[in-house]
Amino acid sequence: MAPILTNMYMAMLENEFKMKCKTDPKLIWPVLFKRFIDDGFGITKGNREDVIYWIEKYNELRKTVQIDKYNWGNALDYMDLFIYKGDAFYTDGKLSVSIHQKETNKFMYIPHRSFHQRHTIKNYVWGELKRYVRYNTEEKNFKKLKMRFFLRLRNRGFKKYVLTKLFRNVTYSQRNKLLKIESPLPNVCQPLTIQEAERMIILQEGVAMLALSKEDGASTLNAVQTQTCSMPKNTAGASFHQGISSTEGLNSLPASCSTISY
Repeated sequence: MAPILTNMYMAMLENEFKMKCKTDPKLIWPVLFKRFIDDGFGITKGNREDVIYWIEKYNELRKTVQIDKYNWGNALDYMDLFIYKGDAFYTDGKLSVSIHQKETNKFMYIPHRSFHQRHTIKNYVWGELKRYVRYNTEEKNFKKLKMRFFLRLRNRGFKKYVLTKLFRNVTYSQRNKLLKIESPLPNVCQPLTIQEAERMIILQEGVAMLALSKEDGASTLNAVQTQTCSMPKNTAGASFHQGISSTEGLNSLPASCSTISY
């Protein structure tokens, strides 16, 4: 519950501070601003004095909410990322990222002789390697982390031949594929009331039931048609009776995604 309330409160402060930026010409809202609970990252136009002024004014909003630790420059740490101006910045204007690992990290990975299922051990090794691929813009940084990860797992009891086999399955050449969004959202979303959303769920369940009944044979399909015929003929959309549906009117359903409005 605490993170949810914190997010709501910090969002309220952000909106309040945005209004101040509109009235104070020295206050410039960042070109890019991202926040995860109480950790923020921003890209702004201006010099160091402008950044300090922005922070001082933000700290005036609430005495109990203060930005007391901050950093600026061409490179900095944010969460588990190290963000910097690499070669791509001077050619395409893009920032580069790599994995940031704290000095206090003990890297206490699950040992190889743990009683976990074998697929659990295998998948956490692959998952960490894929994270290294996604979050390293430059391949050389990925190779450095990959070697360190290999040695750290050796210290946790992994055999060399086991790691060699696991590491062979994840390469930097897979980066574009790992960064690709497999199921992009449609451009158009239709808002629905709770009643409409429930009706659509029932329609979808009805279609699934009909598909199953067709696979079971003609006798089951006849039973479905007999029961649905008991509904009034003027029923709009798909008709239902005792949990069995007909497909009348299903072609009118929208193909786009739907959201529920309260």
